[in-house]
Amino acid sequence: MRVRGPAKRIKWKYTHKVPVPKEWKVWLWDEGAEAPLEKLIYRVLTYGKFEDIRKIYGMYPEETYELAFRYPDIKRGVRFWMKVWHDEGED
Repeated sequence: MRVRGPAKRIKWKYTHKVPVPKEWKVWLWDEGAEAPLEKLIYRVLTYGKFEDIRKIYGMYPEETYELAFRYPDIKRGVRFWMKVWHDEGED
């Protein structure tokens, strides 16, 4: 029987730092006033409520859409809304 190694780590694409809104600092306890964009989006998509997810999508639509489908642990409902909002924006 072959034992598989640990899962591959996803390489970050959006490493530049952006300001962290006060209400999201609770999810970025390991960062200061700024955090890497990818980390911010990932944590909002993972821990945020619907309103938070809508807000981050409004702030960074293309990046949020792409990251929602890149990380396999993002919930299916989040991906559904990303698709709806992205498709609405193409009209």
